[in-house]
Amino acid sequence: MAENKLDKIKDYGMERSVLCGIVQHGADLLFEIEDILDSPKDFHLSTNQVIYSILRHLVHERNAKDFDVPSIMSAAATLSYNDFAGKGREKEYVESLFGAGAPSKDNSIKIAACVNKLAIARRGFSCMASVANKLASITGEEKIEDLIATIEDPIFDFTGKIVAQENTMQPIAADFEIAMKELAEDPKDTIGIPTGFPKFDAAIGGGLRESTVNVVGARPKVGKSFLCLNMAERIASNGIPVLYLDTELTQPMQRARLTSLISKMDLEQIESGQFATIPEAAEAIMSCKDKINNLPITHCSIAGQSVQSVISIARRWLAKHVGFRDNGKAKPCLIIYDYIKLMDANDLKSNLSEFQMLGFLMTSLHNFAVRWGLPILATVQLNRDGVEKEGGHVISGSDRVLWLCSSFTILKYKTTEELNEDPPTNGIKKLIVTDTRFGPGMPQGEYINVIDNLQKAEFLEGKTFSQAIDSGFKQNKKK
Repeated sequence: MAENKLDKIKDYGMERSVLCGIVQHGADLLFEIEDILDSPKDFHLSTNQVIYSILRHLVHERNAKDFDVPSIMSAAATLSYNDFAGKGREKEYVESLFGAGAPSKDNSIKIAACVNKLAIARRGFSCMASVANKLASITGEEKIEDLIATIEDPIFDFTGKIVAQENTMQPIAADFEIAMKELAEDPKDTIGIPTGFPKFDAAIGGGLRESTVNVVGARPKVGKSFLCLNMAERIASNGIPVLYLDTELTQPMQRARLTSLISKMDLEQIESGQFATIPEAAEAIMSCKDKINNLPITHCSIAGQSVQSVISIARRWLAKHVGFRDNGKAKPCLIIYDYIKLMDANDLKSNLSEFQMLGFLMTSLHNFAVRWGLPILATVQLNRDGVEKEGGHVISGSDRVLWLCSSFTILKYKTTEELNEDPPTNGIKKLIVTDTRFGPGMPQGEYINVIDNLQKAEFLEGKTFSQAIDSGFKQNKKK
């Protein structure tokens, strides 16, 4: 029954018109048709597939500018389309393409677009049939997120390829005047999404840019999650939706931290409920209810979930909370992935599957960012070298991360020597942008001070090391 319905999604008259146009208008039209059709299989009739393949061969392999019946039949034999070449019926069909009135070039292009849409509809039908077959084998023992992924993954992959095909090839100067005019009419302080940490934004090339994965690495308990939450709060305060994919903390834990950050009340009092006994604390906390409710931050615990399930969650969030622009890309938003779980290098040597998983995860995040035109902020845990050393090599499995991330930043405690030159009042932690694809990064020895108050879940950007040294020099000079 399904095959019968699939067979109805065709129009042989349109297919014949496209071939008529090509054989009578020549190679120039073929080039334009190739930009529309994905492959010869866009034609439903096998004879039309063969003829289109032959015409492409004549143009690309024999530099043909025009076509005639003998050259087409000769090429059919050369390409081993023996059945086609040996049948008088096929030759008569080819001859009829030259004898019929051909549509104009413009109409041929329009008809080709219709043929392509019918082909897409057939592929879509087959995709849905494949999903139906997979669902027919469901036992009821599967996780709900895996069941959803079974339904969504083939469909999103199918539609994603269609959008990607429409945007693959275009002149590098396409729409130059329009693009420059739009940029001039709406200048921005940062190219990407501002994180609320201006010095950090400048170092990585203007905030969190579209289609990028930006990675922050730290040793355990240094404050990766606090840093992410602070950035999420500042970004969401500007009306930009944020999805916080969390591998460790639960929604109540993050809600308590966010409440502490906004109310400026002690996190411990909030987590324990002791704030209720302190009138001013209770008032401060309840007064920030509306602000917290209006922040477009969505939290999702992804502990133990597969990469496919996480990607499926992110896609649903885009559809429900973000929306899409005319070009098919997502409207401004941010996804935080906290954190990519990595093992120490020694453990990785004896566990290749975990290493492969890391590569697959990073590839999936990168592809998702590029596909939907959005930034991702991800965190990783540094190996033991990260205590003393700095640079991308301190990430376990660093190659897999550095290949695909647009910026890599380390969050760590300042050294004793640094604290002697740059006192704790400027901050006891630092951010070092060690690798970046777009921004200037940081020269050797430079860093951004981080002033944290974890009792109130707060991270603040302080002076850079060079600014702190310069400020201290000027103060000493005045004395």
